[in-house]
Amino acid sequence: MPIVPTGYAKGNILWKIYYPYLLFILLALILFGIFASRVFKDLYYEQTDRNLESEAYLISLHLIDVKLDSLNAASLNIYDKQSGARVTLIDTTGKVIADTRESAAAMENHSKRPEFIDALSGKTGFDKRYSHTKQTYYLYYAVPVFNREGRVRAALRTSVDIDTIEANFSSTYYTVILIGLGVLLLVSIIALFASKNITKPLVELEKAAERFSIGDFKEKIYPPKNKNLRSFAESLNSMAQQLDEKLSIIGEQKNIQQAVLKSMKGGVLAVDYDEKVLLVNKTAKEILLVTAENVNDKTLQEIVRISEIHKFFKKIINEGNPQEAEIIVQQESDKVLQLSGTVLYDQSNNRIGVLVVINDISDLKHLDNLKRDLVANVSHELKTPITAIKGFVETLREGGIDDSKKASRFLDIIYRHTERLNAIVEELLTLSRLEQENTEKDFNFEEQKLKPVLKSVEENYEFEAKEKEIEVSVKCDDKLSARVDRLLIEQALGNLLDNAIKYSEKKTKVRLRAYSENGFAVIEVEDEGLGIAKEHFPRLFERFYRVEKSRSRDEGGTGLGLSIVKHIAQVHSGTVEVESEINKGSIFRIKIPA
Repeated sequence: MPIVPTGYAKGNILWKIYYPYLLFILLALILFGIFASRVFKDLYYEQTDRNLESEAYLISLHLIDVKLDSLNAASLNIYDKQSGARVTLIDTTGKVIADTRESAAAMENHSKRPEFIDALSGKTGFDKRYSHTKQTYYLYYAVPVFNREGRVRAALRTSVDIDTIEANFSSTYYTVILIGLGVLLLVSIIALFASKNITKPLVELEKAAERFSIGDFKEKIYPPKNKNLRSFAESLNSMAQQLDEKLSIIGEQKNIQQAVLKSMKGGVLAVDYDEKVLLVNKTAKEILLVTAENVNDKTLQEIVRISEIHKFFKKIINEGNPQEAEIIVQQESDKVLQLSGTVLYDQSNNRIGVLVVINDISDLKHLDNLKRDLVANVSHELKTPITAIKGFVETLREGGIDDSKKASRFLDIIYRHTERLNAIVEELLTLSRLEQENTEKDFNFEEQKLKPVLKSVEENYEFEAKEKEIEVSVKCDDKLSARVDRLLIEQALGNLLDNAIKYSEKKTKVRLRAYSENGFAVIEVEDEGLGIAKEHFPRLFERFYRVEKSRSRDEGGTGLGLSIVKHIAQVHSGTVEVESEINKGSIFRIKIPA
């Protein structure tokens, strides 16, 4: 049987060569076995014929001087045992004198048997026929039995049945099969080793080609001894080196491209003319709220649910010209997106799709609005005192200065308005400074105990509190400290305390306290004033935003105090919060790292 070693993958080149050889050898052995069996069978029958003829002649020679009347089956059995053939003695009339396998008396006359007729004529007779006595086919050889004078006095016949010949020959079949299997086993082993030697370099080349196909170019091919294969191996090595270099360049370019796309603040989205997504970077996913991780082979409609985007892409696909647009997308908060798109070409300058760059300009739009609001608010805030100053100055110039009482009152009014102008300018400058100088090195940060800071703020507004009979309390642990710019923190707390006093009724309380919470120092200013409606919370810390504009101006506010508080908290890497209920009061809370 052929040997199939383990460790070789199905379809390996070794088996592709080995199995056809093995099949060819097996076929050759089968054909040889059939041919050899036929040849051996013919030889066996021929040998059997010769043996029967020889036995018949030898026995006839022993019977030359023997009286035929004295012969019987018992006297012929010795020849039967020696030759293994049936022996029959027939007289010249065809009567069977004796037979080693059957009773002579029961046997019919053989005068018409072909082999008997030939034997009486002095020749060797042969025939193959069915024996009705034995119920099988027999081979018959008959020879004449001579006397001393050379006359034929009887015929001696030897015979053997075909079944016996076939049975004897069947052992030859088994021998041939065993020899054939042995030869097949030996040849398969030899063929295996021969195939290994032949295919070993081919297998190495195949494995190397598989490594190269998956991008593994580290291990080169050892040049085989065969000249043609050596040339092929060198070509593969050269190809691998070139591929490795090109793939490295492509990999570097891809990494650079991915890094550029990933770091771009603008979103990049590309589709083909079937609107299947070719490319989408991280920023585009964030802007368009794309949740799918893998967008390959997906359409634009599957990953983006914004109809304005679909229309913009279709317009470029249909018109083939660069396009620009601004759209408003309604998501959790409205976004303003700037779209810039163009046709995408391949290296052969064929159109393959559309590329669109998406920028979220919501913050820019918001800043523009803030700038417009700031200009409008500053103009409005400055216009009121300037108009008043101008009016009273004109009144004084037109003769009002002659009336000392009126002149004194007008000058007081002018002074208050100039103070208001000065306060607005000072606070605008403070805001500008806080926005420009936003790092720790721009300020005087030191570890400070917070209780003295709170006490200092309380003392600064002691007069205003007493005027309205408001009780200001300070509560803070003596050990509580934080790294702060003391002047800025005092300014922020001063603004909050000033507002609490201004917008509280007489004989109420204001609480100024500080405590530690989750690694933060928390400073709160709580009042029992009018309170603030929740709809004002989102804009409460914007410049010039007032809950009640007329009352704020009457109290002398500029509308910048809370905005300054927010920026001071941010400078300290902190936040400012507000809690309030109408007619119950407000709590302003500053959190800074402790």
